[in-house]
Amino acid sequence: MESAGDWCLIESDPGVFTQLIKKFGVKGVQVEEMWTFDDSIFDNLRPVHGLIFLFKYLQHDEPPHPVVKDSRLEKIYFAKQVINNACATQAVVSLLLNCNHPDVILGPELTKLKEFSMSFDPRMRGLTLSNSQTIRSAHNSMSQQALFEFDPKVPTKDEDAYHFIGYMPIDGRLYELDGLREGPIDHGPIAPEQDWLDVVRPIIVSRINVYTEGEIHFNLMALVSDRKMIYERQIQALMSETRMLGMETDDVDVEIRRLRMLIEYEDAKMLRYNQEMLRRRHNYLPFIITLLKILAEEKKLSPLLEKAKERALKKGPKKVKSSPSRVLPPSEHMQYSLADLDSIFREPQEPPSQMEPQDALQQSLLEPPADMDMLATDDFLKDVVLDTGFEHDLIDVHDIFDENMIPTDEFPHDDILDPDELLITDFMRNPAPEEERDAE
Repeated sequence: MESAGDWCLIESDPGVFTQLIKKFGVKGVQVEEMWTFDDSIFDNLRPVHGLIFLFKYLQHDEPPHPVVKDSRLEKIYFAKQVINNACATQAVVSLLLNCNHPDVILGPELTKLKEFSMSFDPRMRGLTLSNSQTIRSAHNSMSQQALFEFDPKVPTKDEDAYHFIGYMPIDGRLYELDGLREGPIDHGPIAPEQDWLDVVRPIIVSRINVYTEGEIHFNLMALVSDRKMIYERQIQALMSETRMLGMETDDVDVEIRRLRMLIEYEDAKMLRYNQEMLRRRHNYLPFIITLLKILAEEKKLSPLLEKAKERALKKGPKKVKSSPSRVLPPSEHMQYSLADLDSIFREPQEPPSQMEPQDALQQSLLEPPADMDMLATDDFLKDVVLDTGFEHDLIDVHDIFDENMIPTDEFPHDDILDPDELLITDFMRNPAPEEERDAE
């Protein structure tokens, strides 16, 4: 396999994959994270077009079923991975190009890629995909901002490697699309009355069970139809049915309200995805270094550091940061899952707080999470230790500001910091009062 070139690593996150798909020009589809294999998790997400599975790659792992090398490759779009770090894009592109659902609109770029390379063998398809400037640019736009440049690291044999693959039904059979194989893996037929998710579930579970006890580095995501589009379609169907019958019922009104609430949930989620992408791409280092220099010159850094340490001790032990490759957790930034939102209307239940369900829901949709303004010190100063006794705990960014240092109207209150607000040339200290200058 060729060197990584200018293909970056991509975080296993539904927001990243949804943004990546939009960059490809694809419409009508999004990615949702799965944190359980229960049937109920898929009920609110159907139709599910495919699954993206991240796992720790094992060398010399033999395929559990036959690898397809016959004439079926003329109908199945399978591209062999020929370049490092491209497995995330390769997995999602393979699912998209094999999806024939009317909700999914590929867009001009992927349509042209499929038409051009469909007659190629898997390796030539992989070369075509990796040489697409549009796909490579979209892939690299998902990378996190690098604060420091390092020499390329030569991987060792003991170093863990992680890999993305896809599962999806094609022509009544379940296939595993792994770019490191010579072709798709055929997992057998799917009965006409059988749900393909019931077929793939034990396959993924058995794959997880291969690893040692305590291994948690797995992630499962589903490629589903655009949820907002689905809900809007359901509202239109209900309203058309009401007009045809010439009457409205309380049940229809409640269902329309529920669907509109879910649309608001999707809008808030997409807004959060955009905000998180801005944070990934923004370089905070100039702001941080300039701030620390000013605090040091004003001899305020050590006192503020001591105060921050005291606050951190009062807050208790820090939260363990999740790995980008995590084991099917619930959403970290949403108070309610999609199933919870649905149950508020269908089966009223006691919410986590003392607020009414509607008030709690509105707060979770409209107010940013409380920890979004928290910066982990080891995220930006790996080796800069000012005090050997300092614990790397979370410090509120507001804790290190002094109201005499920066005027209130210049402080970046917005949760999303615009790059123009962080230019070093615009970050100025207040001049000393005239009486202090006279005294000097």
